[in-house]
Amino acid sequence: MNPERFRVMVSTVLLVGVSVSALLIAAGFAAAFAVGWQGSLAGAAPAVPALDATDFADLPSRLLTMEPLAISQLGLLTLLATPVLRVAASVVGFALEGDRLYTGITLLVLCVLLASIFVLR
Repeated sequence: MNPERFRVMVSTVLLVGVSVSALLIAAGFAAAFAVGWQGSLAGAAPAVPALDATDFADLPSRLLTMEPLAISQLGLLTLLATPVLRVAASVVGFALEGDRLYTGITLLVLCVLLASIFVLR
């Protein structure tokens, strides 16, 4: 993989991640104008009444009922996952280039990122 292709791959990951996140957050805000933050676009009653905006409990089922808060929260999670995916794409890129040193360093950075998310809560 040449350096230009590597740069394009990494920048594409960032562009797609931020764009999807922005679209989800905007869709959540637009839906909130229509039915309120605790409402549902599917007409269903909220799964958990009066959720706090920082409460991500039961997000999959809340997304199925199309709750605006859940849609916006998915956008925030997408935004948080974007840098992690960028580092993972860099690991793949360096590995395809055959650069063991940078593959190892970037893999170590990825492990630290994942540990900070899943272990250090």
